[in-house]
Amino acid sequence: MRCVRLLACLLLFGCLLGAQDASFEASVDRNPVALGDSFQLSFTLHNVSGGARNLKLPELGGFRIQSGPSQSSNMQIINGSVSSSLTFSYVLQPKELGKVTIGVASIEAGGKSYSSAPLQVEVVKGSPHPQRDPGSTSDATAQIGDNLLLKAVVDRSHVLQGEQINLTFKLYTRLQVSNVGMKKAPALTGFWSEEVELPKNITLTSETLNGKRYQVGVVRRMALFPTQSGSLEIGPLELEMMVQVQGRSNDPFGGMFGGFFGQTVKHAASSAPLKITVDPLPPGAPAAFKGAVGHFTLGASVDKKTTRTNEPISLRLTLSGTGNIKLVEAPVLDLPKDFEPFTPKVSENIQKQQDRISGSKTFEYLLFPRYPGAKTLKPVSFAFFDPAKHQYVSLSSPAIEVQVEPGSAPPPSPSLGAAREDVKLLSQDIRFIKVGRLHLGGATHTRGWFLLLLALPPLGLGWAVLLARRSASALADAAGTRYRRAAGVARKGLRQAETLLKAGSDPLAFHAEVARALYQYLGDKLRIQPADMSIEAALAGLAERSVDAAHCERLRVLLDACEMARFAPMAQEPEALQRTFTEARDLIMDLERTLGIR
Repeated sequence: MRCVRLLACLLLFGCLLGAQDASFEASVDRNPVALGDSFQLSFTLHNVSGGARNLKLPELGGFRIQSGPSQSSNMQIINGSVSSSLTFSYVLQPKELGKVTIGVASIEAGGKSYSSAPLQVEVVKGSPHPQRDPGSTSDATAQIGDNLLLKAVVDRSHVLQGEQINLTFKLYTRLQVSNVGMKKAPALTGFWSEEVELPKNITLTSETLNGKRYQVGVVRRMALFPTQSGSLEIGPLELEMMVQVQGRSNDPFGGMFGGFFGQTVKHAASSAPLKITVDPLPPGAPAAFKGAVGHFTLGASVDKKTTRTNEPISLRLTLSGTGNIKLVEAPVLDLPKDFEPFTPKVSENIQKQQDRISGSKTFEYLLFPRYPGAKTLKPVSFAFFDPAKHQYVSLSSPAIEVQVEPGSAPPPSPSLGAAREDVKLLSQDIRFIKVGRLHLGGATHTRGWFLLLLALPPLGLGWAVLLARRSASALADAAGTRYRRAAGVARKGLRQAETLLKAGSDPLAFHAEVARALYQYLGDKLRIQPADMSIEAALAGLAERSVDAAHCERLRVLLDACEMARFAPMAQEPEALQRTFTEARDLIMDLERTLGIR
């Protein structure tokens, strides 16, 4: 029975190995290499069972072979995926300066022959590395510097304004890493970003970079949409982590235990900034174009086609597709003159799977018909730029017929300006003249209350005109209205955050509400559009208004803390959450004292 189980395990192991891609490659432990220094050349056979034979080395005339070959094998099981490797290593020393090519090596395994790709090694001027204490800080830094890096990768670096860019941050390591957390989020000025969720358990893959083989894990993935043209920069992402390096060897047991177990040090890794070239959209955009880039469809519907006067109907406009959906603006309506629309309710369903942002955005309007009759809701136009076709595309919804029946409430008086269509006269327009003596009832027309009644209509009309002018002025000065109401809107957002704080069940949502309240307040006060809002834009706006540098630093620290809590969540005590809430509330009050008088 034991033999049967062993045979089954061997067969299962062989099947798992067979599921992995077999490969044979060459790698070096450093590149470039100083003349006179030594480096390690490795030939590694991956995921082939049954042993290997007939390793044929390439011509190594540009190097001295100091030792080798040494053979080692390795097997890993990561997230249920089994991989194996067999490595042949040589220690070489370069003979000359310049770029030296290591040719193709071959090996036979599992009844097949495998060949490695050529590898180029750059030999530069220098001297052999001095011997260092393996436990020293400089040695730990050197080990990490040679064996760990954070790299930002984009799928395209030259795009059109509004076109999606996929940004991926990869951690390359040849060391054991743990407790990876975000220290500073990348600056994304000029981009609208969408975070793409990653699995909780990072899946490691193998990748060769500059001739060295690394274990690679994706630590963050984002979809970016440039909101302006020109040369834009993706700032560096900074991570903190614990890295295990070789331990001290200057104690009596260092050779036995220090080198085996090593020591763990804290390390901060930073990616290099990336430049993105963004071209403006071509000229000739149709009138209905409001900045949508991607591929969309348009749908329009009403909840009922028969209604009564002053009873609302719901008009739903739905835009679906791929692209910068969150930045899409509401299409312009062309309604009958006697239809009164309310501000639309906007809902989104965004999907962030694979490498495209897709979903839908719905605008729901309540329309109040004021007069009966057969009405026509004219087609709604929407236009977008399709990068695949490199052209503008115009869409139009079908016209919708609505029958409005007379309701119980009378229509508004034409004298007050509510009627915007011709109204049918339902009774006679000429009355009979009443003959006889006119009785005024004494001196009623000379009494005070009668004169007051006569003055009320002109006074009411004047008051209505004044209110209309104030309303028109407020609509014309939308930015001023946002400025004046900024503190009130921010307090509403903080009340929602306080509710989540008291519930204590969702710290992620709490930090999101705090950040949203701060960004909303700063956008309203500094007159920054949502698409252009970022930490850098807010700090620049505060600096232009000579706001105290201490307030700016408090804002930066608070927003960084919210970003870190959202994208690199860690358990936090209720007292820490309360401090975050209190600091946000106090900061808005301090900024209001400064900005509110401007």
